[in-house]
Amino acid sequence: MTKLLLAAVLGLGGVLAPQPVPAIQWEKCPPDPPYPAPGQGIECGTVKVPVDWSLPDGEQIEVFVSRSKARKQKLGTLVTNPGGPGNPGATPVMMAPEEFPDEILDSFDIIGFDPRGIGRSHGIQCDDALVSRAFTPPATQAAWDELVVHNRRLGESCRKRTGPLFDHLDTMSVARDVEAIRRALGAEKISFLGQSYGTLIGQQYAQLFPDKLDRLVLDGVVDHGLKTAAAHLLDGAKEAERAYREHLDPAQSRTVTLLFAKADKGTLKHGKTTVTPHMLTALLNEHLGADSMKEVIGNLATGKGEVPFEPPYVEIMHRATWCRDFSVATTFAQFGKAMAAARKAAPGIRYNAQSTDFVLGCQGWPAKVTNPPATPEVKGVNALIATHERDLATPKAWALRVAARIPGAGRVVLAATGHITYRRHAVTDAQKCVQREVSGFLITGEDSDTTCGI
Repeated sequence: MTKLLLAAVLGLGGVLAPQPVPAIQWEKCPPDPPYPAPGQGIECGTVKVPVDWSLPDGEQIEVFVSRSKARKQKLGTLVTNPGGPGNPGATPVMMAPEEFPDEILDSFDIIGFDPRGIGRSHGIQCDDALVSRAFTPPATQAAWDELVVHNRRLGESCRKRTGPLFDHLDTMSVARDVEAIRRALGAEKISFLGQSYGTLIGQQYAQLFPDKLDRLVLDGVVDHGLKTAAAHLLDGAKEAERAYREHLDPAQSRTVTLLFAKADKGTLKHGKTTVTPHMLTALLNEHLGADSMKEVIGNLATGKGEVPFEPPYVEIMHRATWCRDFSVATTFAQFGKAMAAARKAAPGIRYNAQSTDFVLGCQGWPAKVTNPPATPEVKGVNALIATHERDLATPKAWALRVAARIPGAGRVVLAATGHITYRRHAVTDAQKCVQREVSGFLITGEDSDTTCGI
């Protein structure tokens, strides 16, 4: 094939040029228990996409989509994703009046979708007995080897039960699905609101189709430039320690130090539960910045009252997608060295439990990294980056790095600890400030550098 002909049939990134996409046939949404039935103006449908985007005429799946039609004058089409990976993105739009501010409900057709492998979009199937197993950071080579074997067995069960889609769950494929949705909508351009993991979908859509984007909001930003397990662990630990030092007074910090000393000896108990150091770190990670933090620390110290322990667990789609997007495979020795660096960076809280869980979930996973880490500059996109000052799920440093790769991107910082800044139910003045900034950007396209809550 000549170079000229090859250029004619191939799209961006070596994927075959897009085929026509039939218009979405909108109809009444199916039941979505335990949520209430969608209200007036909300519809659902499907868009067919290839399992493998390099084979557009090959096996197809249906991506489930939902739409909340603009209540007043339509300014544009807003596609959203609430994150995960693993969250069914069609559901928030089916509940749009509870999820989006009035000014956005009035001005946009809002489109949600379940990404491939999730929910009603050919949801991934695995051996439930293997999925439900919890894990903690291995302390020995034998425990590490056992974790690797378990993850491999789990992944192979997913591949067997899910079929070919298992090997095409990377975020770049999801971004191409978003483009298929745009074409099926007949929209010349879309705006995109990505939150948490949804920000990676937005970034990769902007990479591939910058001329199809009107406005881009990234809220709680994932940095696809993280190239190693050590980088994930260190960034997470630094952010957790920042939150720890912000929210614990000296007396509480001394109490936590004593609790860790007991946990290290195996003598920290609450009721019938023996609290491990990992459980303590995870508990602190969960409650830093929350009103419950003081009570949780006090109850654990006295042995009285409730302490809401959550079992260590990684959502299956975290592994099925994350492990294709990030090169975090490592060895036990390298993991130990990286964890030592994390503990040095976070002497109070030790490390970030979510970062650790994500890294461990990918060890032994039987799928290649088909969407490797990258740091491309995205040009020609009108973008707004939103972040908390301290975010244990997606550190502020990630948001700043991504903003630097999008020339002219605006920034909104919520001066608090948390994850996801933009919500319908803004309570504090700082949250209302974020809502004004993000909604205003989506409606007018005008952004700025703003810190809310100082």
